[in-house]
Amino acid sequence: MKRCPKCSRTFPDESQKFCTVDGGLLISDPVFDPNVTIRATAADVAQFEQPQDVAATSRELPNLNATIASMANAPTVAFPRNTGPTGTSTGDMPPPPGISTLPGATTNPPQAKKKSKLPLILGAVAFVLLLGAVGLAVVFFYVIKPRLDGVIVARDTPGVEESNTNTTAENTNTSTNTNSDTNTNTNSTTEETAVPFVPPPGTKKFANTTTNLDGKLAEHYIEFTFYYPETWQVDKKAGVSGSSNFVRVERRIPPDFTQENFAVGWYNSKGNFEADNPTFPRLVEQLGASLAKSFPEYRKVSEGPTKVNSLDGYEFRFVSVSRGTEKGDLQLWGRVVFLPTGIEGHTSGATLIMFTTSLAPELSGVEDVGVKGEMPVILESFRFATN
Repeated sequence: MKRCPKCSRTFPDESQKFCTVDGGLLISDPVFDPNVTIRATAADVAQFEQPQDVAATSRELPNLNATIASMANAPTVAFPRNTGPTGTSTGDMPPPPGISTLPGATTNPPQAKKKSKLPLILGAVAFVLLLGAVGLAVVFFYVIKPRLDGVIVARDTPGVEESNTNTTAENTNTSTNTNSDTNTNTNSTTEETAVPFVPPPGTKKFANTTTNLDGKLAEHYIEFTFYYPETWQVDKKAGVSGSSNFVRVERRIPPDFTQENFAVGWYNSKGNFEADNPTFPRLVEQLGASLAKSFPEYRKVSEGPTKVNSLDGYEFRFVSVSRGTEKGDLQLWGRVVFLPTGIEGHTSGATLIMFTTSLAPELSGVEDVGVKGEMPVILESFRFATN
């Protein structure tokens, strides 16, 4: 057992030389052994023996305190303050963490156990596989399955394959014909309107000719045809010298009340809708001003692009009132269509003038003009000549 003379701490390690607290030199305390013979000086024994034996047998013991003091002043090795003790102290200070309580033994602090990344990796892989499965299901149900169903229907339905083949061939021929006619784009539109019309029973055909035409009508002659109900009457004043219309036909009730009226005039054109489009509003204004002089309480209600069969045109609609007639006050509804021929080089277009009254039982408003009654057959059968 060793002891520090400065702090009086004891250390059980006999090989330790310095105090781990203040660096003092450790000393060994004598251990009392009752079996060891007590050593004494001659002076102590002189009480019992002869005085002459004192000098011969006495031996001066070293001054233990002086030796300790001289050793304490000797140079010592300085240890860092954070160096833990190598043995178990008898004081109240506990050993620092990681220091063994056994003399001279130390251990490293326990390391935290690392968490495995395997569950995270497996979860990510499972999520990716789930997304892939969902994507494959979507592709199958929305892309692959409809195509498979179409193939099955084509195999099970007689004639489906042949009809598809014929359709493709027809489209190819159409494209070829269109390319070969690049210099006459407007002719294709005219050919579409030249599809033969099958007239219903009880109709007559009108074909415009140059017979009896003079003046402006001869100058702006347009070749066209249409069918009209045979119960309608042809105005003898149209298509002759001084007339402004090529033809006018009318549905009437005695003695002279108009139910539906259809006439064809002309306007200066450039041959197609795109070229005439900028001039249509001006034409509407001019003709509207002329109609306002003939129709009481004239009022335009609409204007804009329209179609007659496959031909593009521009129309306006108007309303009027004829009061105090033998049939009472009559509502008048009108519609005018400016229709270019669609043929390159033509300088005249047709003006289709439609006029109806509330005496026609099938009509109830301006929106019915040319749609209801007996007039639709005229518009459906109207054709420009293709030559």
